[in-house]
Amino acid sequence: MDAYLCVSIDCECDKSEGWRVRKPLRFAGITDGIAGRLQPLFGSFGAKPTYLLSPEVMRDAAAAECLNTLPGSAEFGTHLHGEFVDPDAFEPDETTAFQCNYPPTVERDKLYALTSLFRDTFGVAPASFRAGRFGIGPHSLKFLTELGYAVDSSVSPLKDWSRQGAPAASFLQAPSQPYWPLPEAPARVADAPGPLLEVPVTILPARFGALPLVGRRFEPRWLRPTRGTAASLIKVARDELNRAGGKGRPVVLNCMFHNVEIMPGLSPYAKDEAAAVAILDRLTALLAFARREAIKVVGLGDIAGLLASEREKAA
Repeated sequence: MDAYLCVSIDCECDKSEGWRVRKPLRFAGITDGIAGRLQPLFGSFGAKPTYLLSPEVMRDAAAAECLNTLPGSAEFGTHLHGEFVDPDAFEPDETTAFQCNYPPTVERDKLYALTSLFRDTFGVAPASFRAGRFGIGPHSLKFLTELGYAVDSSVSPLKDWSRQGAPAASFLQAPSQPYWPLPEAPARVADAPGPLLEVPVTILPARFGALPLVGRRFEPRWLRPTRGTAASLIKVARDELNRAGGKGRPVVLNCMFHNVEIMPGLSPYAKDEAAAVAILDRLTALLAFARREAIKVVGLGDIAGLLASEREKAA
């Protein structure tokens, strides 16, 4: 069975323990977190991460220079927190907006501005995208297709973000493996391949999630090193490999987290250095598992080409 692991990292300005934006804007999560911690770790495994960049990261000269000169293999994509990009850009206290709640013309203009900023920063077009707070809606994929993206990774299976204020972002029935989505319904599979591939975050049911009535109270299991143990993280990966394997196509695992999570005091998840190191240790264990199992760590944008090659072989 062929299998691939994507490690897709939402990259933003430094936050506080309550996810509040630090002001003036700071980017230690880029210059120290990515350059000093994450990229050397990926390099030691010959792994290719995907860094999904929020607008304020690319707008900061030092952060952009750091990323442009990053050694080793990496993919850069975009990540929309709409507060930080025109029209009507501003520096929020918290990034609470869901792009699916913008009027379609505003969402389109923000995505176009974000993509233009990426082109100006890196001199190439981005291939991969994730919405801030996973907040895509019925217009998002159409706009991403217009902009030439190959992969979206905003779908979070088994999650419904309605209670957080995004009724359009419900992915309870979405597949856990890559698929070609209906443009107007990102959680639904289209009848035929299209120009934009959905690579959902790997999220599996909780151990007791199938129990009547009480099952919904249990949080699904994310392939995310933020919490838990190395063993529980690897079990999510193994369970998805076993569940999705044997169907005649490669299995794709998609691990996500934020760059600020692996720095002390820059997110709710690592209040001190020991907690930050623990997250890095769990990520290290996942990368070691992938190496033992001959699972190649590739960029999100690579998945579209890999699956296209599989289709051509099967034709």
